[in-house]
Amino acid sequence: MIWSCALPVAPAPRPWLVAQLRPIWAAMLANRPMAGPTLSAALRENRSLGSKDRPLVGDFLLALVRHESALARINSDPVEALIQLSTRGIPELPEPEHPYAVALSLPLELAEEWWVRLGEEEAVGLAKVLSGRAPIFLRQLRSGEPTLPVPTTRLGPHTLRLEGRCNLLETPAFQEGLVEVQDLGSQQIAEAAFPGKGARVLDLCAGAGGKSLALAALGARVQAWDVRPAALRELGKRAARCGLKIEVAPPSGRYDLVLVDAPCSGTGVLRRHPENRWKLKFPTKIQEELLQRAMGMGDRVIYATCSLSQRENDLLVRQVADPLWERTIWPEVDGSDGFYMAELRP
Repeated sequence: MIWSCALPVAPAPRPWLVAQLRPIWAAMLANRPMAGPTLSAALRENRSLGSKDRPLVGDFLLALVRHESALARINSDPVEALIQLSTRGIPELPEPEHPYAVALSLPLELAEEWWVRLGEEEAVGLAKVLSGRAPIFLRQLRSGEPTLPVPTTRLGPHTLRLEGRCNLLETPAFQEGLVEVQDLGSQQIAEAAFPGKGARVLDLCAGAGGKSLALAALGARVQAWDVRPAALRELGKRAARCGLKIEVAPPSGRYDLVLVDAPCSGTGVLRRHPENRWKLKFPTKIQEELLQRAMGMGDRVIYATCSLSQRENDLLVRQVADPLWERTIWPEVDGSDGFYMAELRP
């Protein structure tokens, strides 16, 4: 049954925890675009939840978001539907008209695109991956071996994967600027973009600066810019903590490389941010404008998104220029979120 291919069957939380999570779920539904911050704030501020309860409640609520369409086939109350799954298993129901869209709780057009691109076996595998918890990766920005309270797996000279949960912000490795949280795919984009030590790089949509930090640590001279002042302030704090020099200023002159990590739908990070389903936008006009602007400022341009929609990726890039190379990174069980990247030359 494709409609149920990603549904979790796990023990339901205790009745007391169900009572605690219902008002949080109601608040998330009341303001769907802000569901993520609403959930984070509620878990942080609910004093009755212990340290072991918060992850259980959070995982349960995120499962409601991930599987909203499929759960609606089982019970009109998604909380009760998820509890039913834990006690009775997945019911035998006929396939709906568009089973893969139901399985993903995503718009039909996007679900059909993935189904056609991947084929049934890989598409079902993707649905299962997106229903799980995303792994946490760290970027090592300074030399030394970070000491962390949970086991890690080293995936390269700069990349670690956490093999357990911990409060990373309280660790000396983070506080001293040795490591930062950065998804594996995001790290791969920074490494593919790196033009060499001393090269002048513009991170045109820097946000809080994960890729700027990685490029600066590799030895590039990085200038970062973003339309969101709060994001740039956060970048400044992160750079200071890590002992990295990053110029924060509007673009001027010409650069060896311009990185355009464009705002996008976020369909590649649905595993990490399932609430993105509730605020899907495809800002293709802005993406094309940013790419056109970058082409006039750099000897090389790397365009990247955390989207898996062709309209934001390869189809859009070809409206500007034919890429020298391009790559789509699909989410993996123990690996990256979903990303697209391409290199263009003016």
